[in-house]
Amino acid sequence: MLNSKYNIKTILSAAVWITAAAGTIVLLLAAIERRHNERCVRIEISISGVQNNFFIDKKDVMTTLEKINEGRLQKSPLHSINLASMETELKKNVWIKKAELYFDNNSVLQVKITEREPIARVFSLNGNSFYLDSSLTRLPLSEKFSPRLPVFTDFPSDAARLSGADSAVLRGIRGLSLFIHADPFWMAQIDQVVVTPERSFDLVPKMGNQLIHFGDAKDCGEKFGKLLCFYKQVLTKIGWSRYASIDVQFKGQVVGVKRGAADIKLDSMRSIQIMKALIADAQRSTDDSSRIQLDQPDDDNGFINAPENSGDQSTDNTSRAGKNTKKRISVIPLHNPEKPTSNFQSSTRKSGPSGNSSSVERPGPAPAKSKVLQQADDARAAGKIKKAPKAIMPPKTDY
Repeated sequence: MLNSKYNIKTILSAAVWITAAAGTIVLLLAAIERRHNERCVRIEISISGVQNNFFIDKKDVMTTLEKINEGRLQKSPLHSINLASMETELKKNVWIKKAELYFDNNSVLQVKITEREPIARVFSLNGNSFYLDSSLTRLPLSEKFSPRLPVFTDFPSDAARLSGADSAVLRGIRGLSLFIHADPFWMAQIDQVVVTPERSFDLVPKMGNQLIHFGDAKDCGEKFGKLLCFYKQVLTKIGWSRYASIDVQFKGQVVGVKRGAADIKLDSMRSIQIMKALIADAQRSTDDSSRIQLDQPDDDNGFINAPENSGDQSTDNTSRAGKNTKKRISVIPLHNPEKPTSNFQSSTRKSGPSGNSSSVERPGPAPAKSKVLQQADDARAAGKIKKAPKAIMPPKTDY
């Protein structure tokens, strides 16, 4: 009896396990079949970086994915999409650090891209330029984005495989760049970092015209701290142009070299030359815009004293003959109203359209004779005055 009960339990237990296994197999086959018939609903691409500079965009990623699958991915069967090959192809892009692809439960292709983040812009001695990321990978320039990074110049080599010394320089660039980029003050103050022939670093500041000898990148936090103290305690009190160079590479001290008198004199001479050039340019501009003025003849409407009428004046003129001087007396010119001289023109001329006096105008009527002129005419008629003095008139001019 007991054996029969035991056999029944064993049979029932085996049947349950067999049924469960069969059900599992059926479900698995159904899932495989369903998965085989499912199609890609859509593609979601996400690109991440330290600061999301996006040197590679979603369009570039989609182009690469479609190139691998020879067409559009959307609505394609899931079994026809090779995720491993797409990941490998995406990682060939120098700007992609990591790529991860998978389908979620809704048959959506998830594409996760981690791009490389440049930390420095480096210029070589040959004039070539590249970016450097935190893994010391040299990255090409991009037309999509130009980040604001610390600039390093005079890197000694463009070779694909660097020597040990040049690799040490790259590690120093990484350390200096990360420190400068993390501090807003030094990011604003340091204009560029020069790699010297000895493979050390010289800093070129934006404020102040001194060169800062930094040495290697070791203990960069301590060196920048000493430089900041020098700024606060010295340069803010005596001026930013007092020193030609500052050396912070020695332990526990800052060495400043004052600018020589020759340098100060040269700066002054350059300033004077610049000011003279500005004044000359301003003078040329003034001369070009000014009008040309013509010299007008002097209105010397008077007599030269004749010797017979001058009396004492002749003696005075004789005494001044050695000085080549002539004494002139301004008088009212005497003229004969009945016989006007050809050089005399009426003072009351009509003006032409241009405002100048017309030379063909007929002279107006003679003014009424004054008492003095009437007496002179009467004396001339009586023969008492042999010849009237001739007035000296200015030469004709069109101005």
